[in-house]
Amino acid sequence: MAKLTEDRVETRPYGEWASPLSPGDLAQGTRKVEQICLDGGAVYWVESRPDEGGRSAIMRWTPETGADDATARWFSARTTVNSYGGGAMAVRDGLLVFTRYEKTAFPKTADQRVHLATNGRMPKPITPHGAVTYADFAIDPGHGVVYAVMEEADLITNGQPTQSLVALDLAGERPPRILAEGGDFYASPRLSPDGTRLCWITWNYPSMPWEGTHLWVADIDPSGALRDARMVAGTPAADVNPLSNPVLQNAMRFSDEAIVNPVWSPDGTLYAVSDRIEIGGDHWANICKLAGDTLVPVTRETAEFAPPAWRLGGASFGFAGPDRIVATVTRGGLWSLVTIILSTGEMTEIDTPFTSISHLHLGDGHAVFLAGSFTDVPAIYRMSLETGALTRVRSTGPSPDPALAACLAAPEALTYASGPDGTARAHAFYFAPKNPRFQAPEGEKPPLVILIHGGPTAAASATLDMTIPFFTSRGFAVVDVNYRGSTGFGRAFRRAMYGNWGKVDVEDCLGVVAALVARGDVDPYRIVSRGGSSGGYTTLALATFTDQLSAAASYYGISNLEMIAKITDKLEAHYAELLLGPYPMASKLFRARSPLFHAARIDCPIILFQGTEDPVVPPEQAHVMIDALNAAKRPYAYTFYEGEGHGFRKARSIVESLEKELSFYGTFLGFTPADSLHRPQIFNVESDDTT
Repeated sequence: MAKLTEDRVETRPYGEWASPLSPGDLAQGTRKVEQICLDGGAVYWVESRPDEGGRSAIMRWTPETGADDATARWFSARTTVNSYGGGAMAVRDGLLVFTRYEKTAFPKTADQRVHLATNGRMPKPITPHGAVTYADFAIDPGHGVVYAVMEEADLITNGQPTQSLVALDLAGERPPRILAEGGDFYASPRLSPDGTRLCWITWNYPSMPWEGTHLWVADIDPSGALRDARMVAGTPAADVNPLSNPVLQNAMRFSDEAIVNPVWSPDGTLYAVSDRIEIGGDHWANICKLAGDTLVPVTRETAEFAPPAWRLGGASFGFAGPDRIVATVTRGGLWSLVTIILSTGEMTEIDTPFTSISHLHLGDGHAVFLAGSFTDVPAIYRMSLETGALTRVRSTGPSPDPALAACLAAPEALTYASGPDGTARAHAFYFAPKNPRFQAPEGEKPPLVILIHGGPTAAASATLDMTIPFFTSRGFAVVDVNYRGSTGFGRAFRRAMYGNWGKVDVEDCLGVVAALVARGDVDPYRIVSRGGSSGGYTTLALATFTDQLSAAASYYGISNLEMIAKITDKLEAHYAELLLGPYPMASKLFRARSPLFHAARIDCPIILFQGTEDPVVPPEQAHVMIDALNAAKRPYAYTFYEGEGHGFRKARSIVESLEKELSFYGTFLGFTPADSLHRPQIFNVESDDTT
């Protein structure tokens, strides 16, 4: 792109800049990597494709053949275990197993039979029909089985589908055999290198996988049965604050150590990430190894070596030899790659251009991972452990062309004062408006989009999220908030959310707005908020309980916290209670923090987007909010998308919702977008221009 001269820069109001990034660009050719596996020198992965209706395709890459589909286009590898899925595939020595996702007549689940493919042959089912789903596989060719987590929709335990650890017959001739049961959740079955031991993770309500888990190990006898199953890590809290949330107290009495991502070393020693180690008065998720029946720290960093385990099949470190670990680590919201020498404890950062790294696997002298930066799209990379040379295996979308690249920049990392007395601290990434073709009229300040991540036990993305330049290249400022409750900043920061959902997240959004307004960066009268899931809830809370917003966009957001305490998916059945308090005893607090019950206080227009098949935030959450907005005569718009779940997967849904959102902002912030957009029907306004 030629260098722009000053006379080619056009003056237009913020919001009306013409962007090189269209709404369609955010879906066309954009893929999401859901899992990566290695089989010798071959790289396998599952990618979701919006342009194929959200199909989760399995692909295979080798240095000799490049990348190609590993299964026919009518196969989709996706599991509904825990609703969030993950771990839908495994591969070993040319054997590929995966959970097939296909709509059927089953009333409680899609077709989730496990299929086996060998040497490129047509996959065949190895599990029977039924309202059952499977995930998180480990192939054991020596015993002719696949270890997996099984979830049975028709068998209810503690009010939710029952999970167990099972062995599936690779030949598909025998029914699944239950190996361990009785826990509410199972995850991460992993086979030792010599095939004689199996480890796995469990947790029970009301805990979550990032709050407290148990690590188990068992011997495998020649018949394939498990012997001497024993819990080796996951101790209860020594001291429990009697004044803390009773639900948190119960979780801490189950286990006060969150153990994830167990990995066997080449010599058969078990390693895992655990936050059991206290450093500087806080707990951080560090790599540990099993010594006897105790996890002892390998690293002692004020950093996190794994993200929260919302999905199964996670991988954040591995072995590059008997004495060397390669791992991902996050500090200050940014991820990097490190190498750890076990004999000396020396840890060295590996120089890469990335700020986000996940799905790390090691084998065949290489590390394979998904990585990206704030100025380039995520891609699967294969890195030589000897030379550090990088090969791009598969990009999630096209790299920015020169016109778009000129609109991209790394954000400013902010740490700022928050809370009523200003003593709390929160974090954010701030993206200023950027488009070299345009400038705003003198004296005009840009509108600000508050971007609120879901979770809330999650974090702001540290890679190129095309939604951000979609707004900044049109003249918006964007701030992506790591509010209290976010991960990557230690246990205390994450637990600050407990009992305070709808309070500390709202305070931290207000705090960053105040900081940016005080610096003169944004227009205090043109602030909008957008978020999905829990981020949609915080957006609705900002619209209801503050006068900060000029407009709000909620994607499958929670309007009624009581409803989410009563009806949600298996994983989060008690999550709302952990974030607020025991239900129904804390019902007054649930109602006090629910936007639905205070719709008369909403003083900004709201647009709602919702999938009709969302198991996490059911469509009724949007329906009741629409009724409340109508009763309160508040301006609103909405769209329901058929066949979409918790997070939109189809190109049409992604494009149309973003177009309607931008049009909605233009209507109420007083600008005319440069794009030709789908326009939402807006209710409770007196203007022909809003239809």
